[in-house]
Amino acid sequence: MGKKGKEIVRANIDEVLKDLNAAYSDEWLAHFQYWFMAKWIKGMDADTLRPVLEEQSADELGHAGKIAERILQLGGRPVAHPAQLLEKCGCGFKEPTGNPTDLKQVIQDVLAAEACAIEFYNRMTEKYRATDIVTHELFEDLLKDEVSDEEEWERFGAGL
Repeated sequence: MGKKGKEIVRANIDEVLKDLNAAYSDEWLAHFQYWFMAKWIKGMDADTLRPVLEEQSADELGHAGKIAERILQLGGRPVAHPAQLLEKCGCGFKEPTGNPTDLKQVIQDVLAAEACAIEFYNRMTEKYRATDIVTHELFEDLLKDEVSDEEEWERFGAGL
């Protein structure tokens, strides 16, 4: 990031990087969770949910990419080792239940992950509103995506 770009960030850069790496880790874990679920689920409605999970997985990976770009702009380094994703994340990772036909549980797990992301991005949007506009806008965009995702999954849950 250029000189002026750094000057306009009034937040503590180390704290911003810590928050961005937490978000980055959560997005990678969500990507993996949704990808795994898409491959793992079975049953009557699995063919309906599978492409949605695959699309969500790709979206979460895209989010991780955007966050990584901001981390690098600020002179930081995104989490580089998979084991550190669990250490740095805020929302965690929920391993799927033992029953691949329990699609209601899959939807509940996705909704829990989306709710956690919404809470986190809402806090981050407020936190950086006046101190780091670029990071604020990134978190705001991610918040909008997660709110939309939650609404979509609530519709799926109501349909099962």
